[in-house]
Amino acid sequence: MSLEERIPEMSEKELENLQANAERIAKGAVSKQQAEAERLLPIIAEAMVTRKAARSVEMAEKKVTRQKEMAATRARKAASKKAEADAAAEVD
Repeated sequence: MSLEERIPEMSEKELENLQANAERIAKGAVSKQQAEAERLLPIIAEAMVTRKAARSVEMAEKKVTRQKEMAATRARKAASKKAEADAAAEVD
């Protein structure tokens, strides 16, 4: 499997390391590695942007889910307090 094929499967930290290494090699002496690094840099950058966008969407979805859970918890607590108050009023 080529490095290019493995990029989509890499973690964010692995992509950052790969990008740093590719940038370092691209600035070095002319070689086959330099050409490969220059070819991979845009692919790495695109993968990082895609990953960050996906993470932003995921975080937004988690936030909405958490807000819904908190609202449901508040509603349950309010209903419970109302039931307790109603029960106390019946006893009096």
